[in-house]
Parts: sequence; structure tokens; C-alpha cells
Amino acid sequence: MKRKCWLYLCTLLFATTIHAQTVFHTKDIDNFFQAFDSVQTTTDQEKQIAFVQQLYLDRGSLGVKYAITHSVDGGKIATAKYWVDLMTQSKENIIRIRPYLNNLPSQMRILEPKFKYFKEQYPDFVEGNVYFVFGLGMFGGRPEGNDLFIGSEVVASEKPDWAVSIVLHEYVHTLQKKSNNALLAHCLNEGACDFIAEVINQKNLRDSYPNGYIDFGYQHEKAVWKEFKKFIASNEKGKFFDWLYGTKGRNINGLQMKDLGYFMGYKICKSYYDRSTDKKQAIKDIIEMDVSTDEKARAFLLKSGYVPKSDLKLIQNMSFTKVIEHKKGVKLIQYGYKLEKSQVVFTFELPKNIDKSQVQYITIAGTFNGWNPQNLDYKMTNIANNIYQLSLPMSKLKEKNHEFKFVINGDNWQSVPENAKNTQNGNLTLEIP
Repeated sequence: MKRKCWLYLCTLLFATTIHAQTVFHTKDIDNFFQAFDSVQTTTDQEKQIAFVQQLYLDRGSLGVKYAITHSVDGGKIATAKYWVDLMTQSKENIIRIRPYLNNLPSQMRILEPKFKYFKEQYPDFVEGNVYFVFGLGMFGGRPEGNDLFIGSEVVASEKPDWAVSIVLHEYVHTLQKKSNNALLAHCLNEGACDFIAEVINQKNLRDSYPNGYIDFGYQHEKAVWKEFKKFIASNEKGKFFDWLYGTKGRNINGLQMKDLGYFMGYKICKSYYDRSTDKKQAIKDIIEMDVSTDEKARAFLLKSGYVPKSDLKLIQNMSFTKVIEHKKGVKLIQYGYKLEKSQVVFTFELPKNIDKSQVQYITIAGTFNGWNPQNLDYKMTNIANNIYQLSLPMSKLKEKNHEFKFVINGDNWQSVPENAKNTQNGNLTLEIP
């Protein structure tokens, strides 16, 4: 009887890594790859669907149930067939990232003491669950209440500790108060997550992500602030002016960089922390900051001490209103594709700053192929000079609405052009009537 109890306990510990009541669920990843390997053994789609249903979906945790209801646009429920399509259309990409997911148990052993330290620094920490799942490319980190869902296929990388900073950042979101979703408030919330993750991880974000937006921000900080302050007065919810969420980014000193709104929020929170004598209280203030209104967001910005003296009156006296970014001579067009009879014809012009001799291939990655830039079924043909094209039957795209991007050599994702009117979430959009 004792032996059975011991075996049961070992099985439970293998499935999850536990510290106190915070649980890191990684078993869904094991189940996914068991289903993936099984799908490769047959070309019979009914059998493939049965493998995914039985080995991945039916065995799934709450994280998989979340992926089922949050992985398809329009509130649709994702069925086993969606994952079969992913496994067959993005097979090479799944094989490529598989080693990055194999080390999740070792990363959980890193996260356990980090969460313990988190609780020591922030006594009001609320326990929850962290689910690592293999979704359909629709989310990377998604907090819901006290739980956190990690779309591993989106965020996994070759970095041996890729999950640590991501989990710490996203978990802070589960502890925050609701934002009013205008630019300043949103940047403060995201920047708070970056900064608190850095404090808890005890590792500088510039070291974690060399050449990323934090590193860039430090190098061009005065210019970034000069540009950012033009948009602080915006009161439009969800209008972020390319400061957030992987859109084309802002041009600073002639250089383009994405996600600089994170950097601004990070630096404001860091300034607040550095000026505070009671560091634990500062952590509490940053996590629990109230940015539910524009005025409260401004109050935190001013209290942080980050605003240069020369700009204090500007920030103190500004009125929150609709901010219009003037782009002279920009005519918005539908970009990247056209519909011809039963075909979708994708067209891409190589930017002038890219040497054509360095281009090995150009592909299209989007919601229709699991965002896999290395799927050569979506490789474009050079039809004239720097013009590349690919025609696909509309029937192959199945759904009516899609998002996509052009990718050079499998890893150089091309930004959405400034004059494109068919955009969403920083991607190009495609609509089939």
C-alpha cells in the first residue's frame, strides 16, 4: 500500500512542479508531442484527428480547455482538426522548437525560488496556476484572473531560460488592477510587468534581451521620451500609435524599433522604485498602481520623478484628448494581396535597403499556416526585379478572415507598411468574400 502511494506521489510531481500553491503545469506539452508523433505515423486524417483528440485534448488541463476556446478568431471553438492542420502544415517549425520545450522542467526549477522570492518582496502575492500549452498561435502569455496561460509555440526560443522572464512578466498582470486602456496607462501597466520581472529575476533585462527594446531605449532615451511625450495626452482606448504589441514601431534617430512603450513604462516604474527608500512598498505601489483613469495615470507618472524638469508644466497642464498623428502625403491602400477569380494573389516588393543577393527565399506566414515562416508551400516567386508573388486557391485558406506577414529567409519578419489600411494586431489582414 505504501509503495502505491509513493508511486502516485511521484506521478503527480512529474506532471506538475509545485511551490506552495502556485502550480506550473507542463504535462500538456508532453501530451502534445505524443499526439504530434502519432499523427506522423499515418496520412489518414480521421486517425490523425482521433490521435489529437485522445492524446492531447481529452487529457488536457484547464490550459488546453482555454486554448480550445481562445485560439480561433470570432469566438469559435477549436477542434482537434485545427491541431492536425497545425501539425501537418507547420511540421518543420514544430520540430525546430521542440528542443526549446524539452527543458521546461529545468526552467520550472528556476522559477520555484523566483516565486518564493516574489512572495517575500510582495507579501500580498496571490497564488495561481501557470499552464504551458501548445495553442494555435493566437496568444503568447494570457492572464485570466489568478491563472496564466502560456502559448508555448509562440514564445519558446533557443534561450535556455526563455520561460523565466515571460512567466514573471505575465504573472504580474494577474496581480494588477484594471487599466483604462489608453496609451499612458497601458504603457505603465506593461512597463510595470517588465520592471517587476527584472527585480524578481535579479537579472537586467538588457542582458536577458540584448539588442531588444530595453537596450535600444537606454541608448536613445532622450529621443524616445521626446517622441513619447507627444502621445501621452491620448485618451483613446486601444490606440497605441505603434508604441506597443509588435507593430512596426517608432522611428527614433533614424532607426526603427518596436515596443518602445514597454521601455517608457519600465523606465517610469524604475524611476519610482529608485527614488523610494522602502523598496518593498515601492514594489507594492508599482504592482497595485491605479491607472483606471487618465488622471490617475498622469499622477503616477509625475510621482515617479521621471519627467524632466523642462517638461513638468507640459505634463501637469496637458488635457487628455484625441491625439492625431499627422502623416503627410500618406495614402492608405490595401496592401499585400488581391483577389482574382478563385485565387488569392500575394505580392511583395523587396525594400530598397535589403540587398537582393542576401535573399535566399521569401515566404508568407499567417493564421492559415500556423505562422510558420519556414513552410515552403508558401514560398514566393521572384517574378520581376524586386517583385515576389504567390497565388493560392481561396479554398486552401478555409476561413474568411486571416492575418499574415511576409518573411525573408525564415526569420526576417517584414513590418507592416505605413500606408497599409488592411492591418490588425500589427499584421496585415486578408478578407475573402
